[in-house]
Amino acid sequence: MYKSTILFIPIVIAITLLSTIFSGGSLSDLIGNNPRLAEIGLEYESVSEGMNTILFNDDGTINYTLRAETQIQFTDNHLEVEKPFIKLFQNGESRWNIVADKGTVSDYDQSEQKILELFGDVEIFGLDERGNTTKMSTEYLEIDPNNETLETNQPIRLIAPNLQQSSEGMFANLKADEIIFHDEIRGFYENEHN
Repeated sequence: MYKSTILFIPIVIAITLLSTIFSGGSLSDLIGNNPRLAEIGLEYESVSEGMNTILFNDDGTINYTLRAETQIQFTDNHLEVEKPFIKLFQNGESRWNIVADKGTVSDYDQSEQKILELFGDVEIFGLDERGNTTKMSTEYLEIDPNNETLETNQPIRLIAPNLQQSSEGMFANLKADEIIFHDEIRGFYENEHN
């Protein structure tokens, strides 16, 4: 593990430098244009722009993908991402897409358990087998991609065919197609007319 980490850091730095050089900028421009880097000083290990990560299940199928405009990897093994776009897969198909302003991934080097936290204008888009769409929006969301769960303690709004609902807090088990709203639940259901 130690050897792979030693090799991984120079590779990430080289990729960052090359992408910065080929994009016509300099590394100092990249760091200087990111106010978050100015705050943290030298606590980070790497900075990447335009990253795209694919994470696989044990059987080789795609679990989820994570794209972001900017990624900062810190020395304490967590990542911060700007403008994350996450695709969660079920049975080899993309079923849920999630976007937000910012996000963090704790214990990035621990492949068994990753919790993604998203902040600011979080939007969740789902598509079922029949092509029906579901949209949820909130300001904070925790994602456990291995267990396929979503959770928030913040106000959330759901819009689905014939249904609109809002609540303070929510837990969703995507494997079971189950959403549990917590408090101050409000909404209405519209009957389909044949």
